Amino acid sequence: MNANHQNDIVVPPQSLSAIPIVAPPSEDIASAPTSPTKVNSKPPSKVTPASAKRLCRNVIIHGFCKYEGKGCEFNHDSKTNGRQDIYPHTKVFAHKSEYLADQYHFICHSRKYNPVSIRSATPPVSMSTSNVEPSNQEPTQDVAALSNSFAQFDLGGHPIPPPPPSGFQHPIDMMNMMPPGPMDPYFMMHAGFPRQPSFFIPDNLREQLTRRNESMLATVPGHDLPQEVHVYHSLCPLEDKPGQCFGHPSWIYKAMSSTDGQIYALVRIEGFRLVNEMAMSVVESWRHIRHCNIVSVREAFTTRAFGDSSLIFVFDFHPCAMTLYHAHFSPAAQAAYGQNMMIPETTLWSYITQITSALKAVHSSGLAARNIEPSKILVTGKHRLRLNCASIMDVIQFDGGQQVTRYQQEDLLSFGKLIIALACNSMQSFHNLPQSFEYISRYYSPDVKNLILYLLSKPMPTKSIDEVISLIGPRSLHDINCSQLYTDALEHELSKELENGRIVRLMCKLGFINERPEFDMDPRWSETGDRYIIKLFRDYVFHQVDESGVPVVDMAHVLSCLNKLDAGVDEKIMLMSRDEQSCLIVSYKEIKNCIAAAFNDISSGRK
Repeated sequence: MNANHQNDIVVPPQSLSAIPIVAPPSEDIASAPTSPTKVNSKPPSKVTPASAKRLCRNVIIHGFCKYEGKGCEFNHDSKTNGRQDIYPHTKVFAHKSEYLADQYHFICHSRKYNPVSIRSATPPVSMSTSNVEPSNQEPTQDVAALSNSFAQFDLGGHPIPPPPPSGFQHPIDMMNMMPPGPMDPYFMMHAGFPRQPSFFIPDNLREQLTRRNESMLATVPGHDLPQEVHVYHSLCPLEDKPGQCFGHPSWIYKAMSSTDGQIYALVRIEGFRLVNEMAMSVVESWRHIRHCNIVSVREAFTTRAFGDSSLIFVFDFHPCAMTLYHAHFSPAAQAAYGQNMMIPETTLWSYITQITSALKAVHSSGLAARNIEPSKILVTGKHRLRLNCASIMDVIQFDGGQQVTRYQQEDLLSFGKLIIALACNSMQSFHNLPQSFEYISRYYSPDVKNLILYLLSKPMPTKSIDEVISLIGPRSLHDINCSQLYTDALEHELSKELENGRIVRLMCKLGFINERPEFDMDPRWSETGDRYIIKLFRDYVFHQVDESGVPVVDMAHVLSCLNKLDAGVDEKIMLMSRDEQSCLIVSYKEIKNCIAAAFNDISSGRK
């Protein structure tokens, strides 16, 4: 930089924008020729004619000057100055409001980083994808009105539906919602923004996965439980009072296995003594069944760690799951949708298809489920069912497998009762079959009624799950199609998540280089050479402040800079030292080369 012009630069640090702008070419701006301009009439001041005709450098770099009209001696009229033609890639704005409007348009309509933070100084701009024409007028809409306008849309720009008139929320919908709490400061600058945005995956999926992760790590202090049971430790009760499992008092715990580090659900049958040791062999037959609609059992054992003789069954743990009874027949569910709210037929056929698929796997293995009831079926996602408590009844009432055929017929009968209860939205509907069938015939297709009639009919000589599959075959195609579409959506979101590793690698390299106390016996290694540029870039990305000196916590700016750095684009940015004495204009490509060279020095152990 030309030393003769250092004193002419007025670049306050708070004027740095949170969004990178394409800077002028790397040649010295002060030495570039200027076109004659007409100086605005101002009060007499000690201004030289040369400086009065020179366009303010703050206007060139940032689009506006904070000190315009407050003593800045340079020209701020960008419309009549020829410097814009010299640097065609540089945006020059006559007023600060134009600059903010342009940056706001860039933020809102960035195809790769949407949504982003919205600062309180941002004026209201239309959400359309058309270009925004800068206005010469200052914004008149206040921040509260801007926040209210955004509250009508979600982060994808779609209108947010109004809340249900009743104050209730269906239990299944609650599985995909985050608990209310303070806004996360890492994602926004405006406290009135209605929701927490997600930069990589949809909000509902992120919230669902976050809730599941928190449920996996949650603990309940103050309980009196053994430190270790077999190979499982860190026991955490999942219920505050004992329940009933097939007529026996039971507890359910969450525990971690010391063999593989995974979280499992432990079902404890309290005070139970095995009559026949061969009963435990049934669990081995169930262990070989791996089905998407069955909660897999891992092992079973007896223990005295709880002070009594307890029977423990170990199942896969599905966080944030609830029983089918709690989802549709509990008082909360009945109050949410009312007594007359019927389950959509597509949802009912989805339930039927999943349970039929699970029964097919069980019956084909020579076993019987014996758990087709709402309290023994888990809802692990939106309309996602899994048969729970597999093998427990076979161990408790062990008979050597002599009555498997009868138990399989009971599975089909229980299946028919469950469909009636779901269709009529009542657990008591089976006791009044004529009225229940009249209701089903009125609101559902004949296929539902025909399936129920087959499941409730007397075996001649026996009913088969294969016949059930033939009855629901045409209906199951819709459920298969929905499952595959959901799989495609998840794979699409996963493909976007794979790119996040690039950002992590860049962050790690910056952490290795910046503020390193000493390297190769040089305590100032991180402050000299290419490392000094890396330090200034770190400040540009993470340490910016607004006009009031408040730190700018803008994830969109961070992601934009790091992605451009990883790609090594030729876009130039201005880096300024903390003492405002040094000003460098470099490209992302040059910064990337500096980081690569510095990291190679560190990784090789030599300077």
